[in-house]
Amino acid sequence: MSVLAIDIGNSRVGAAFFTDGKTADPAARMDLGAIDAELPPLLEKLWKAAKQEWEESAPSPGAAIASVVPALTPRVARMVQKICGVIPEQIGVDLDIPLPNRLTDAATVGVDRLLGALCAYVNTEQACAIISAGSALVVDCIDGDGVFLGGAISPGLAMGAKALHTWAAQLPPASLEPPTEPIGRNTLEALNLGLYAAARGAVRELVERYANQLGAWPHVVATGGDARRLLGETGLVDSFIPDLVLQGVALVWEHHSRSPRKRARTV
Repeated sequence: MSVLAIDIGNSRVGAAFFTDGKTADPAARMDLGAIDAELPPLLEKLWKAAKQEWEESAPSPGAAIASVVPALTPRVARMVQKICGVIPEQIGVDLDIPLPNRLTDAATVGVDRLLGALCAYVNTEQACAIISAGSALVVDCIDGDGVFLGGAISPGLAMGAKALHTWAAQLPPASLEPPTEPIGRNTLEALNLGLYAAARGAVRELVERYANQLGAWPHVVATGGDARRLLGETGLVDSFIPDLVLQGVALVWEHHSRSPRKRARTV
């Protein structure tokens, strides 16, 4: 089973082709502002590279989109339909995510969070804390039975830096270089140190809270564009999985493809 998985995030779009849950190449990513120029040739490249493999097998491949930017979803779907000849299915709309939860309002939770938790649990088969370090810094929790408990959302590094520069008249933009000194000796060093310390401290406190709730320390999974530079030296993370959400997209598509339902529509 093969699927073109697309993840539309707040800052970037990622795409990869999965066969039986695995992809031969890392996901390709681009800034949201570049999708009109960069996404069509990427889709052509992915579809052409995979064509020889699936032309000789059945069933034919599908396409699935996970999006937290609703305004962009139809545009990307039209690109996929035009270039690949497949009408993509949308996670959370056409395909539900098979993940039980204890949320008070599941409808407000982004599909990226649910997909990341699902993929983390499938990969580890144990309770997990899932850290997504991107535009926002999200730390979620799934228990040992695969139930999504919820989590916490705070500003990511770049968002925090932008807020400080915007709201404090004399603060320059932070470089976001990982701090090397225990004390900031000038304004830029102080900004970087404060942003990193705040983010790292929040992550550690949240994981500790989840551990207390679970009764054991969870497996810590990290993803997102800032994951390694923020947490790579902390020793807190057990697994870095850059394509966590895209893997989740493929998992959900395959789950539904193996159950009785209509096949992916072609045009």
